[in-house]
Amino acid sequence: MARKPRYEQPTDAAEPDEIEEQEGRGRSARKRATQELTKLGEALITLRSEQLAALALPELLEEAVAEARRLTSFGAKRRQTLFIGKLMRKLDEDSVAAIRKAIELK
Repeated sequence: MARKPRYEQPTDAAEPDEIEEQEGRGRSARKRATQELTKLGEALITLRSEQLAALALPELLEEAVAEARRLTSFGAKRRQTLFIGKLMRKLDEDSVAAIRKAIELK
């Protein structure tokens, strides 16, 4: 059986991090944006039901917030909050701005 080469030949495709840096947004900036949306998701959990209903969030995000409110375990709440942050990354800027405004008015 032949041995595998120690070093693989480089491919022509650019790495995902390189692509992001070329677009002007580095890894640290992406991580800060993700953390900001996660904190926004934590604040979203604390909103009253009327305020949450007025935001007209996607169904999956509403279900995730309801699940986070139901959970009592610290670890489970943390995982659910991270999941909410992941779902919020898929929202458009207008929706995120509306959520920020609702939290500020809280």
